[in-house]
Amino acid sequence: MSRSSAACLHTHLFRGARVLVDGLADPSGYAEAPRPLELALRFADGAPADAEVLVSPESGETVLAVGAYTTEAGTRLSSRTWLVSGVEARDAGVELRIGVRVG
Repeated sequence: MSRSSAACLHTHLFRGARVLVDGLADPSGYAEAPRPLELALRFADGAPADAEVLVSPESGETVLAVGAYTTEAGTRLSSRTWLVSGVEARDAGVELRIGVRVG
């Protein structure tokens, strides 16, 4: 699985936050049928985190799993999993809308 670049316009995730994923070959196709994707996620303060989009084969439920990371201000955040409440094609990528925290 290849790794895509992603950005969050905030220093952490919360319900309603958006994550922009760049460089997908077919953003419209991905938005219609999300599939697993490894991400190099960067937050607004420059803090990096490993993340992964996971899709349940049974239900199609999509989640974003983010590994533990430290903000540039020094705050440590543990790994967390968030329900993805929407996926929309945007220019050369997709926007993931973050829903409730599930883990």
